[in-house]
Amino acid sequence: MKYFFSIIISLLLAVPALAQEGTLTGVVVDEQTGEEMIGVNVFIPSTSGGGVTDVNGKYNIRLTPGTYTVEFSYITHQKKIVEDVEVREGEVTQLDITMSQSNQELDEVVVSARRIDNNEVSLLRLQKRSLPVQDGISSEEISRIGFSNSAESMRQVTGASVEGGKFIVMRGLGDRYSISSMDGIVLPTTNPYRNSASLDLIPSSMVDNIVVKKTFSPDLPGNFTGGAVDITTKSLPDRYYLRLSSSVSFNDQTTFNENFLGDPINNSLSRLGFDDGSRKKKSDWSDNEYLNRLNLYLIQIQNNQMSDQDISAFNSTMQSFSDRPFNVQQETPGLDHSLNVSFGNRHYFGETQIGYNVGINYSKSFSQYDEREINNYTARIPDGNSSRMQDFQLNNGSESIDEINNGLIGSTTLQFNEKNEITFTTIYNNNATESVLDMRNGAYPGALSSGTYNNRVISFVQRELFNNQLKGRHNVNNLEVRWSGNYVKSSQYEPNTRFIGSPVDEQGQYFFVREVQLPFHFFRDLNDTQYNGKLDLEYKFSNKFSVKSGGFFTKKDRNFNEFRFQLENNGTDPSSPNFLSYREASGDFVNYFSRNNTGILGRDENGDLILGLTYRDQTRPENSYEGSEQVTAGYLMGVWDITDKLKVFGGARIEHTDFSITPGSRGESVTEGGINEVDILPSMNVIYALNEESNLRFSGSQTLARPNMRELAPFASFDLLGGFPVVGNPDIDRTNVINLDMRYEIFPNAGEMLAVSAFYKDFTNPIVRELDVASDQPQYQFVNTNNGRLFGFEMEFRKELGFIADALNNFKFSTNFTYTNSRVDLGESELETRRNLDPSIKSFRPFPFQSPYLVNMMLMYENSQTGWDAALYANFAGARLAANGSGAAPDIYEVNGKLNEEGRLSSSRPMPDMSFRVQKSFLNRMSASLSVSNLLDYSVVQYQEDAGTYFTNSALNPGRTFKLSFTYRIN
Repeated sequence: MKYFFSIIISLLLAVPALAQEGTLTGVVVDEQTGEEMIGVNVFIPSTSGGGVTDVNGKYNIRLTPGTYTVEFSYITHQKKIVEDVEVREGEVTQLDITMSQSNQELDEVVVSARRIDNNEVSLLRLQKRSLPVQDGISSEEISRIGFSNSAESMRQVTGASVEGGKFIVMRGLGDRYSISSMDGIVLPTTNPYRNSASLDLIPSSMVDNIVVKKTFSPDLPGNFTGGAVDITTKSLPDRYYLRLSSSVSFNDQTTFNENFLGDPINNSLSRLGFDDGSRKKKSDWSDNEYLNRLNLYLIQIQNNQMSDQDISAFNSTMQSFSDRPFNVQQETPGLDHSLNVSFGNRHYFGETQIGYNVGINYSKSFSQYDEREINNYTARIPDGNSSRMQDFQLNNGSESIDEINNGLIGSTTLQFNEKNEITFTTIYNNNATESVLDMRNGAYPGALSSGTYNNRVISFVQRELFNNQLKGRHNVNNLEVRWSGNYVKSSQYEPNTRFIGSPVDEQGQYFFVREVQLPFHFFRDLNDTQYNGKLDLEYKFSNKFSVKSGGFFTKKDRNFNEFRFQLENNGTDPSSPNFLSYREASGDFVNYFSRNNTGILGRDENGDLILGLTYRDQTRPENSYEGSEQVTAGYLMGVWDITDKLKVFGGARIEHTDFSITPGSRGESVTEGGINEVDILPSMNVIYALNEESNLRFSGSQTLARPNMRELAPFASFDLLGGFPVVGNPDIDRTNVINLDMRYEIFPNAGEMLAVSAFYKDFTNPIVRELDVASDQPQYQFVNTNNGRLFGFEMEFRKELGFIADALNNFKFSTNFTYTNSRVDLGESELETRRNLDPSIKSFRPFPFQSPYLVNMMLMYENSQTGWDAALYANFAGARLAANGSGAAPDIYEVNGKLNEEGRLSSSRPMPDMSFRVQKSFLNRMSASLSVSNLLDYSVVQYQEDAGTYFTNSALNPGRTFKLSFTYRIN
């Protein structure tokens, strides 16, 4: 840690030498096309110097403090002169400019810098002149609102919601239909059950802008339907910058809560989010003769046929499990805290420039849910003249979560001249989550006729991502070349998840029964290696017509393994004074699972061996698999300005999908799964400019959605809390989607916008998770249903409130609303089963995790003179389908709501997720902010509704969080 602070101090000491100058920077774009202009001359008459815009349309000039006139000129465009440009010492002055095309010699245009709002060009580039329908948020707005990472920033994008603080859901569709990329390359996911990456790993200080494309064009990946999120990171900084920020948070439900439970397995690396091997599966457990052939050795023990050497080896194996206990320890969590450091600079070597950006982040947070509730209901059953929900398993207790996130993101850009640059970016992220789920006073009617049922799950999950990317951009006359490639290593490591569940009798004593699984240790690891390559070529035949083509290749190889070792109590004598039985231990897990109670405990007075606890290898080879995903694509598209108002662009993309899954990687092969198909994905878009401030857009395209490898792998993932297992399907196919979009947008003033969109989507072979109740054990399975459809509309509105009264000049209001109506047909077998139980059951349901409506609102105050700014923002979404019901039981929905005293919803109307933030800047370089989240104290509730009564399946209250942040910045 002392080396870290030494680096920071060195950076601070290096600043004074740079503070004598100011920096003038900005982007020059074509007013008609919205494209960045390369090679524009930027001249400062008073210094006889200047610069030239680079391949990104950006210029960067260092000047002594003062007021300047700046001239912008380009051979085919009207010259523009900007007066009264103020450059301050040690600061960056942003001056973005639009230039008009000219077919004849015209007089120059002279404007004042005081009349230029830099939001105008940013908004113009991101939305008004974009080819696909898109929305976005700029780095300026991210900084102003105070979002700390990319996932938080997405909350204000139209049609976007953030699931679990990490995963982006667009237009209410699940993450299957959205993709996330950084600088044009799709980000990988380390979660085998998710299709999109977690965006919380990219700090907002490294972001230039975030754009969401909602309509497909052939130069985009074909596997998105809801939206394609692209995060553009900073390449060449305007000048040296340093940002240090830290925060502490208090949660009124978690912080200093003495009920917090932790894993007794702890080590020095745990504080950094790593396991030092204390939880790791021992190498001699796999293919271990004692664990694999336990019955044989139990017979030998019973017959006193084991030698002292065999006894020693046997005990060494069995007692090694005692180092991974089932007990928990009580802890008191402190304040959540985080530290973020980012810095960068630009250096000049003649015409060549080198820039770098580095971001380092660390955060630690706790969550405590004292009234955690997880219930499972199997069906509606007759009850007199009506029906009632049948209980399967009821769990009540607490959940404690300790999460650590740390990472590094760095980039280096080499700009040879204004037309050629290459950038290398590397990302490392590590996320570790330790959790204890402790359920008390539950019931298990699905397995036990009566009585109390307790269970406990202790887990540690570590996810790592290492992503290296090299990209380039070059401009040769009218040809623009963009290329990129990256190498990704990602992993998910779950060492030693421990489960124990048992009934408790009326005297409070624990006991085992055949109907309930014995305690077990569970290990799982996933390793992905991925290669990506992309090439885009665009040739401009004229200002009216251009052609773009390119190719894309990606290959991911996966190795996935599961191991399970379960307690065995056959052959033990509960009456033996040398052995502590489970009933006698009565919840004392320390002594029950101890070495003194495990293996062969010695000999009795007759010389017979006394057997204690033993373990058996219950690993199923078919639950491990090797997989490969490969997608090869090429495309051709054209952009044609038919008139000054009418633009048409479109083309087609061809993608070859080659997926394969080979289960049973440890020698036992079962049915393989895979997809080998070629798809042609056409797209046509029309943009009509009604006037200078408004556009009318039409779009039609075909896209697809692919299953992930987990969904293809035919093994069952069990639910530790009694839920139904999830089984993959090797015969599942991709989904084809037809998309139709229309949008009207108007930009009355800089920073203001009104947009209304309508969309329709038709799905062939949609992938859904369906509950199969016809099998011996009800289970969820991924299947293709016949078809589905979705339609809806969006509205976005941004307006400064000064038009109401002068007192509101510093206020701005923005809101966006998305309404979606979706339906996907039930499979034939599920529909038949459900209608046999209830003929009134509908033949369709909504898409999974699709909210019927989504609203984001923000009221913002900003006063640059006083340094105060504040924001009040709210997000709320309608109830969304979380899981299918069993038999004729109602489906399970999820909503942010409020529970009554009986622990049930009184209404499925959602509660807003409302937050407030206020910030004060002082001493030019420092700021402090206070934010409060979940102001209305909602709970995340999953429920089933039956005859107007709401049954709670799951409930947790995240509590209110009060966060205090401090930031020190240079530029």
